[in-house]
Amino acid sequence: MSDPRTGPDYAPLPALAASRQQSLALLRTVSARLEEALADSDAVLTVAAAGSLGRLETGAGSDLDGIVVVDDRCDSGEATALVERVYAALRDCPLRLPKTAGIFRSPVTPGTLCAPGARGSLVEAPAVFGKRIQFLLDTRPLYGAAAYSTLQGRILDWYAGSTPALDADAQCSLLINDLQRYRHAYAGWQRHKYERSAEDGWYLRQAKLRTSRALTFAGLLLLLGASSRRPDKLDWLRARLALTPLERVHAVMGETDPAGFRHVADAYDRLHALLSDSRIRAELVEASPASAATAPSSHPPAYAEIHRLSGELQRRLSRFVLERRDEWHPDFFSELML
Repeated sequence: MSDPRTGPDYAPLPALAASRQQSLALLRTVSARLEEALADSDAVLTVAAAGSLGRLETGAGSDLDGIVVVDDRCDSGEATALVERVYAALRDCPLRLPKTAGIFRSPVTPGTLCAPGARGSLVEAPAVFGKRIQFLLDTRPLYGAAAYSTLQGRILDWYAGSTPALDADAQCSLLINDLQRYRHAYAGWQRHKYERSAEDGWYLRQAKLRTSRALTFAGLLLLLGASSRRPDKLDWLRARLALTPLERVHAVMGETDPAGFRHVADAYDRLHALLSDSRIRAELVEASPASAATAPSSHPPAYAEIHRLSGELQRRLSRFVLERRDEWHPDFFSELML
């Protein structure tokens, strides 16, 4: 297995390499501002970057999707004020701040994310479910790195706690199921969401769903599959949570199928370049239907190449997983499929 400290070669991936450097610079800037703004308070435990900044893939139109985690002792008024304090410190950040009514403007506590009674809940608020799974999907700390690492580990243990004897034959069944629930619920929601704005529309959301969100899903899925026969699976997973989704795919696929990984990385880089082009994003928004009844009978030119490349990306990743049926634990595939 590839060394988790060694990522892919970004030299042949110019679009991703440029975004990575931009993202690392932004992380340093944002972290410094939050350290200064929160120096007199210990009520904000950590702020985690999700989405494009968490993946180190910022580009045109990127948002600052921050998960603000506050102390369990904070009341609702204090917690809300702390979130606003965080974003006030970042008001001139080059990334768009979350919408006032959006889920990234609502605080969350460790107790809420790790509540034992929430395991398997079908009535839990999507904002809580989404933040919990995102801590394992694509986040990295903007503030409170030690608290972030502790909480991320607690969330992994929270999932593992549903399988008390997590040995080589026991799978992280709840995490596998929640990962699929997140992916399929998100896809279904986006499929039928026709709201439009000046910056967002149906075709742009479909493009992101088939590219960055598909690779993010694959990154955690591949880690779970590769750990499925290991007696030290939790420690092995924990050591790789800091990897970006692309780095996770590389850590599993890069050694076993290097040629396949190169195809995946090349397609992903080309897709990232397309979606980082403000003109293409504008065309996707402009072409987006306002309802199912007004959807075009064929894809507009701005989307056709994205659809083709993303289909190739998804097929290669799916083929790789299926080809591991004699390597990964059969119970992992049972959990995945049935």
